[in-house]
Amino acid sequence: MELRQIQISDSLEDIARIGAVFLKQVSNGAVSTALRKRLETLAAELRQAVGDRPVSELEGVRRTRRLYHLLGIDPTKDRPSSEKLLRRVLANQPLPKINKLVDAVNLASLSLQCPVGVYDWDKVAPPVLVRIGRPEDSSGGHGKQRIALEGKLVLVDGEGLIGTPSHDSQRARISLGTVRALVVAWASAECPRSYLEGVIQETIALAKEFCEARVGESGILG
Repeated sequence: MELRQIQISDSLEDIARIGAVFLKQVSNGAVSTALRKRLETLAAELRQAVGDRPVSELEGVRRTRRLYHLLGIDPTKDRPSSEKLLRRVLANQPLPKINKLVDAVNLASLSLQCPVGVYDWDKVAPPVLVRIGRPEDSSGGHGKQRIALEGKLVLVDGEGLIGTPSHDSQRARISLGTVRALVVAWASAECPRSYLEGVIQETIALAKEFCEARVGESGILG
């Protein structure tokens, strides 16, 4: 679990940067009542703070959409995962209940409006590369409609797709048995490194609190 096992393509130099952190000795489990209450409290605070303002006017949403615009992608057709969470909250819809680690990452993502993915490191075939999607890249399958990823930002390993700022693959998803994980936070190259560092630190704090995780290497790429 070393940061050098993750690389970002030179073609993304002026487009994207990511924050990455390895978690180890994770004690994952089913949904936590305390964590769900934290999510519900945040949801209520967001509904009050946003009110009737259009989502497109929110600073956090604009910041994340900028990454998509730099790639020539319409973020209203393929929304960042953080914006999807926010829209569910503002529509007073329940957030997905997955497990403690995923819910903790979702809490950080929703709170700071940054797309954050978390992947089971023992299901990944390193090295890992962040690059622009190719014509053959897609996600989905097993009865789900396949999503073309050409021209989009993707995270891949030796066996294919791991995730994107909008979607995660089933292959590397977190399970109750996950003990080692890779967390990736996505942002545009224009985004201050300090912002991504804050996202990573918030994710680490929540993973420690709810999953007793220990922290491995971390850093900002791009």
